Amino acid sequence: MLRNEIEKNEMFIQMSELVSPLGFKVVDAVRNESAAGVQLHLTVYCEDHEINTDDLAAVYNVVYPRYQVLLSARDLTLEVSSPGLQRNFKDVYEFTLFKGKLVKVYSLRFSSHVEGVIRQTGDDSVELADACVMDTNEKFGSLVLPFEDIQKAKLTYRWEEKKKNGN
Repeated sequence: MLRNEIEKNEMFIQMSELVSPLGFKVVDAVRNESAAGVQLHLTVYCEDHEINTDDLAAVYNVVYPRYQVLLSARDLTLEVSSPGLQRNFKDVYEFTLFKGKLVKVYSLRFSSHVEGVIRQTGDDSVELADACVMDTNEKFGSLVLPFEDIQKAKLTYRWEEKKKNGN
């Protein structure tokens, strides 16, 4: 099941405050501590364009110095990445973040994967446009799925359509 807690996570909140002025949104922020030091992993997204290495470097250059000062006595490792084309969702927050993107979810109601474009997200459900139940090929112009019905979800990508459109 997907969690619904990332927006309450202190690391997520701190990272969001740091990178939002740069035009990025935090998808995920993870902090792992060990005897060797602290590892931070940050996944960022931009609505305007696909993330590139310059974007990742810009985020790194803002986040690393701040945490290097905050954790002065510890070794710090920071990894900044994009969500990728086929990201597995960890939290329902990601449905809001990736509005307009193609997603594949496993629905308990249909006992099948359902694919569609995220049209809108409510407090307890997501609406998918042009939805298709993969096992039965049943199509819906619009399908509302409660989050409790969604076992897992991921971004998906249709390679063939991009080639046809010349993208």
